[in-house]
Amino acid sequence: MANLMYCAEPGTAELALLVEDAWQGRGLGAQLARILVDIARDHAMAEVRAAIMAQNQRMRRLMVGLGATLGFTDDPGVVEARLPLSAGD
Repeated sequence: MANLMYCAEPGTAELALLVEDAWQGRGLGAQLARILVDIARDHAMAEVRAAIMAQNQRMRRLMVGLGATLGFTDDPGVVEARLPLSAGD
């Protein structure tokens, strides 16, 4: 499952993914994330964000691989990935 939601902050969207355990590690999440980033770019979003459980190493690597930076949140069990977009990316 892949979801892209508009945020209250203009030009920002939140990306969320859920891949069945048996399908993880096959590149499906990465492909879905790239599709959502392309959709966000097509809709002139300036940034895509994702709230990630701190122990979710696969999702953290996926987002960093797309060019996102990771940052702390008020919840020590959650990190936030922020991926700036531009029309030429």
